[in-house]
Amino acid sequence: MARARTDRAVDYRQFPILYVDDEPDNLRIFELTFRNEFEILTAADASSGLEVLSQRRIAVVLSDHRMPGMTGVEFLSAVHQFDESTIRILVTAYGDVATLESAINSGSIYRFVPKPWTPEDMRVTLRNGIERFALAKEREELLRELTLLNRISKSMNQQLASDPLLDLLLTSVIEDLGYDAAGILLFGKNDKVLSWGRLAPHDSPANQSLASFIIEPSRAPKFVEALRAGESQTLTMDQALELEAPIRDWVMEVAAEEFFVAPLVGKDGTIGALAVDNRRGGARFSADDRALLEGLADHAVVAISNARMVEDLRRTREQIVRADRLGTLGTLAAGLAHEINNPLVSIHTFMSMAPSKRAEADTEFWGSYHELACQEVDRIRRLVDTMRRLGRGSGTVNGNSDPRVTVDFETLLHEVVRLLDREASNAQVTLTVTAAPDLPKIVAIRDHIQQVFMNILVNAIHASPPGGEVCARVFRDHEADAICFEVVDRGTGISDADLERIFDPFFTTKGPDQGTGLGLMICHQLVTDHQGEIEVASSPGVGSTFLVRLPISQSD
Repeated sequence: MARARTDRAVDYRQFPILYVDDEPDNLRIFELTFRNEFEILTAADASSGLEVLSQRRIAVVLSDHRMPGMTGVEFLSAVHQFDESTIRILVTAYGDVATLESAINSGSIYRFVPKPWTPEDMRVTLRNGIERFALAKEREELLRELTLLNRISKSMNQQLASDPLLDLLLTSVIEDLGYDAAGILLFGKNDKVLSWGRLAPHDSPANQSLASFIIEPSRAPKFVEALRAGESQTLTMDQALELEAPIRDWVMEVAAEEFFVAPLVGKDGTIGALAVDNRRGGARFSADDRALLEGLADHAVVAISNARMVEDLRRTREQIVRADRLGTLGTLAAGLAHEINNPLVSIHTFMSMAPSKRAEADTEFWGSYHELACQEVDRIRRLVDTMRRLGRGSGTVNGNSDPRVTVDFETLLHEVVRLLDREASNAQVTLTVTAAPDLPKIVAIRDHIQQVFMNILVNAIHASPPGGEVCARVFRDHEADAICFEVVDRGTGISDADLERIFDPFFTTKGPDQGTGLGLMICHQLVTDHQGEIEVASSPGVGSTFLVRLPISQSD
């Protein structure tokens, strides 16, 4: 059965007509009258007519009403059940109005033709019936194609890696749309050459040879310029000798009767083309085929552009992460060198002077200076131990994973505050704690959460002036479904410039002997390891607020 488009003339002979009548003369007259214009099939009874319908698709069925066995209305009703898209016409010489009304209302017939009919009236009826059938089938086919294109487009847009995307596109062309073979031509950097991004089927010898082919614009200017202009092209084996050299080599290698090339036109111009051929003996490309493939190309170029954008973003992110790691490593190395060099000055001085002091009873040198050197050695040892623990990553102590347990934030906070009572008292700072009622517990590494609480509270105490107050509270963030730990001080605050660096390794606003600058960096890592967040708000002379947010979803 052919497929017609309503925007062009209908070839009526492509749509078979079946006439069923128990009068042989009527069948003969009908066939002789219309066989030059239509494809005419006939049957002498309803059962023979149904047998014809079972063997091929019929556009228009006409039936006499008065027939032995099954009447025309009954027969056309059966045709309707068999294929409701078939146009059904009742031919009758009887003025049985009730029967006709019932048949029309029930959908058994499209219309009726009274006997005796005239050739011209019948010709108009048959043409109208075929056109109605063709319109319905065109609508059905367009809906099918639209549904198929949308499904393919959805699948392509969900694939954000270029190579799998191209494989998916070509698989859809061959398996879903039924074409013989397909390939994707893509412009390289600076549009210097066209090369094959993907070809299918992969096991085709022609495709394996074709994979290394390239098309240089200078050797195929007409072909390339047509693509850049957004023009589709149909190539045939008959034209091979007239084609530009690279295109001729391609056509001759594949040896298909016909090729169709649809440009992939994006918002920034043509990025390549979708090429389809009928190398296995498939039919030539019709106007419908070309429209379908052009539509698919429009969907494909969006998906390909999106995949390329995602891959560019991924590469950029990797470069940023790599640069950030190198920057962090540099900062870490510089800070470590600085932190070790300071105590090494004292140690080196002591060791340099020791030989000359061996025979002297220098109590200050062998007493306080020796003690200072030992303290500096211990300082280096603590620094190396901190770096070693930091390098082991999350959740490890002595190389073994710390257990995750159910942690009660309120209880843990009170324990930490009790440990810091002396620290706060010596600094003349008041510690206050509040906790929201009915806080859920979360599963976490208890020692790590304790270390976060401890570091943030100690920093707040050190930042507060004598007589100051540090307020700590735990509460639930219902919107984020998280447990929050907040510490507020009214101390010196942090400048905007320093605020951007407080989580950097070895950065500290304290004196050289008061901290290594690793505390907040470790806090940030531990909170991140628990899929949480740490935020800071501060103003110089006003104070600072630290907020740690940990998701409840970690709980049992």
